[in-house]
Amino acid sequence: MATTTLSVKVDPKFAREFRDFCEAHFLQVGKFAEHALREVMEDFYFGAKAQRILSQHSGKPVRHEAYFAKSSRSRK
Repeated sequence: MATTTLSVKVDPKFAREFRDFCEAHFLQVGKFAEHALREVMEDFYFGAKAQRILSQHSGKPVRHEAYFAKSSRSRK
């Protein structure tokens, strides 16, 4: 599998914590970062798509977080 380098600037403390986390859990930093970022992107795309569908259905802007949130009564 061909790979490439993705470089991002992050807080030095976060970088240390990320590396320490990966080391403590025997994870490869690059593979873990790729999987975590891919999951976040999929969640974002799902949310954006859900928001569009819900807005079309109701005819007004709808936030998917609010639509799918449990009511305060059902949380008790």
